[in-house]
Amino acid sequence: MMKIFYFIIMSVFLLSGCSTIKPAVTEYRLSLKDFSSKNYANSCKDKSLKVASAFSSNSLMTLEMSYMQDKHKIYSYTQSQWNNSPNQEISSQILCALRDAKLFDSVQSAKSRSRSDLILEINIQDFMQYYGDDLSTSYVKAAICFTLIDESTNKTIATKSFSTKKEVKSLDAIGGVEALDAALEEIIGEGLDFLSGVCR
Repeated sequence: MMKIFYFIIMSVFLLSGCSTIKPAVTEYRLSLKDFSSKNYANSCKDKSLKVASAFSSNSLMTLEMSYMQDKHKIYSYTQSQWNNSPNQEISSQILCALRDAKLFDSVQSAKSRSRSDLILEINIQDFMQYYGDDLSTSYVKAAICFTLIDESTNKTIATKSFSTKKEVKSLDAIGGVEALDAALEEIIGEGLDFLSGVCR
């Protein structure tokens, strides 16, 4: 009888240890934009382009989803994170948008071994959600600089910075993701218009 009692006690302890579940972490990603339907009157269709890996702060190279409060304090959501780092995701989105837009004869990634006529450098200056002091308001800011470089001479052909601010629909991680998604779409659209104008 005692053996059965000890067996039951041990089973309860073992099962209670196995039932402890770590809180789930929700992963978010930005939606893929489609710029194939827009017709650009000016383009660099006689030039090949290589999109360099984006420059950014270290915080945008991780999966952590950070936000700023009170202009100085930076925190990270504990149960939300990016599926891909913002740095890699933004680089990938711009690469796909350039291919969709057909502004250039060919568009290659930074890892391509092929030579190109032009290089596009991307500097991500801001891509974050912001909260007010009392957490009752929130918005996102995105700021990205495009620099087009002649690969043969290493001279800058044109450079321009784009920035936007979007209010969030909900005071949480998903609200920030949706607003950042809209902000990135706006900046990429403006960036394509800028690159199209360079080839006039």
